[in-house]
Amino acid sequence: MFKLIQRFLREESGQDFAEYALILGAIGVVAIAVIARYRNELQTAFEAGIEALRMARGG
Repeated sequence: MFKLIQRFLREESGQDFAEYALILGAIGVVAIAVIARYRNELQTAFEAGIEALRMARGG
């Protein structure tokens, strides 16, 4: 049992997952902050894009 615990503590393959999870979490926080800050501008841009697609479709 002690050797199993030692091997678990030395193993580094699980660290990759934790590092990627932290990076993705940080990207998510930044994305939420940007969306919250520029919400109106983003909404206007999406509405303009949707309107352009409607006009291109002919209606």
